[in-house]
Amino acid sequence: MTQVNPELQLVCDFVNTVDLEDGGDELADAAGLGRWLRTRGLWNGRPTTEDAVFAREAREALRELMRANNECDAGRERATEILDTVAARTGITVRFDGGALRVVAPSGGIGSVVAAAGQAMADGSWPRLKACRADSCRWAFVDQAKNHSRIWCSMESCGNREKARAYRRRHGAAGA
Repeated sequence: MTQVNPELQLVCDFVNTVDLEDGGDELADAAGLGRWLRTRGLWNGRPTTEDAVFAREAREALRELMRANNECDAGRERATEILDTVAARTGITVRFDGGALRVVAPSGGIGSVVAAAGQAMADGSWPRLKACRADSCRWAFVDQAKNHSRIWCSMESCGNREKARAYRRRHGAAGA
């Protein structure tokens, strides 16, 4: 398997700071947000409770757009509004660098994550960022399939569960 672009992986890691199936949330409070940012070298400051709320909103906005990349019904308009607010609040800017567009977050922190998502949109790699189609999961992943056809976080978990459900729907009446 090929190496994943670190910026794409950063966006996935950020979105995956909450496990929707077990309820664990690394960004549940300011201390958790601070730990997450420090361990990735994104910011050494002391986030506030408001910063943690802001980060969770940005995370869910990114997840919605990643669900849209996976042909799920998603709240694109609201997600876009939230990310516009993040961009304005964190000072994200666009630079022209040698004939290419570069998205920059001078403040670091959550702005760095959103800038990485913006850079993926600018360079064409954004459609590879997806969230699992399973509503109970919605785990973020980078689709490295050549034809961009991956729809589950994992065939071993969500993919197999969905295939079993589909089988039961098709064969349920015959097996009863």
